[in-house]
Amino acid sequence: MVQILADVHIAESRIETHVLYPDTALMVFNKEQQQILAEHGVTQEDFRRTYRYYLSNLAQMDKLYEIILDTLSVREAKLRATDTTNAAPRQPPVPILEGMKQAY
Repeated sequence: MVQILADVHIAESRIETHVLYPDTALMVFNKEQQQILAEHGVTQEDFRRTYRYYLSNLAQMDKLYEIILDTLSVREAKLRATDTTNAAPRQPPVPILEGMKQAY
């Protein structure tokens, strides 16, 4: 659950940064969340059931989010270390909606 929620929060942040319209952001987020769950081998129902469990057990939710924050901090530190040691020029980020242009 820690890795899944860390991935979900990173996706949310990326979407909030790149997608201007709330309805489009929600559509992109739902697709990304499905991909994250698939990568972790978790069904949407299992994820929702587990999340509801934590919502009903807030002390455990607090502990879970302490671990998630640590996980995100470690990921950030690794990215920063990679960025400073990487001698190759950085490529500009690919816009998140690039593959969706034809849908509109």
